[in-house]
Amino acid sequence: MTIGFYTKWIIGGILLLVIIAGACYLWYQHDMAPYKQEAAETAEVAREWEAARKAEASSKVEQAANQASVEGNAQTAEKPINKISAEVKNNTEAERKQQVSDMSSENATKSDEKVSPHGFGPYPKVPQGYPGGDDPNFWEYPRTEKHELMTRVRIKLWEQGIRTQGSSFENGLVYPVYPNTLIVKWKTQWTPFGTRKRASGISGSPETESFLRNNRGPIYENDIPSDIKVIEYKDAGIDPYTFLDLQ
Repeated sequence: MTIGFYTKWIIGGILLLVIIAGACYLWYQHDMAPYKQEAAETAEVAREWEAARKAEASSKVEQAANQASVEGNAQTAEKPINKISAEVKNNTEAERKQQVSDMSSENATKSDEKVSPHGFGPYPKVPQGYPGGDDPNFWEYPRTEKHELMTRVRIKLWEQGIRTQGSSFENGLVYPVYPNTLIVKWKTQWTPFGTRKRASGISGSPETESFLRNNRGPIYENDIPSDIKVIEYKDAGIDPYTFLDLQ
């Protein structure tokens, strides 16, 4: 079959168009490649920026929530702290008032106490049954320093259950007078038959007066009746400062 002239011309034209279209396409692809790369990079940057924006927004929301939680907890904790502070303040105020009251009571008590003019401090309470102790002016009567010491010693002995009938003061010591008791200072005497004790000094209670009255001469150890208690002079004295804890 023979292709006519016009047919060849048409086929040739079609082929030429195909070639021209292919060339245009290749040129287009080559020419647009940089723009496509730039567009892709721009899209990637936009995507990253959007992701960062969302992350930042989420972080702000979380921080706001945490802040609100902290503030809520702080407000919740503030109430018991304030309550405790108020209670401490009230307790401190109550304690201060109690201390002031105690000090006032103590000062009032001290102002009512009678104090020794000899520096021995407040007078001791006179025990019930003590001779003359029912006199409200017991400590008002003038007493010398020695007399006050003897009275204080006798009061303390009375509180210990030891009854006395008086006392004397010699060489800085108090010598109480005990019921039915003799205080004797012995002296050893030599005889052809050995030694014996003779009283070189003797004092006694009212119960021993008859014995002392009937024995005006020397009194020896064997002369004293067994129902009379004997205390040696060296053991009878009491140091008032030590016994009374006086400085």
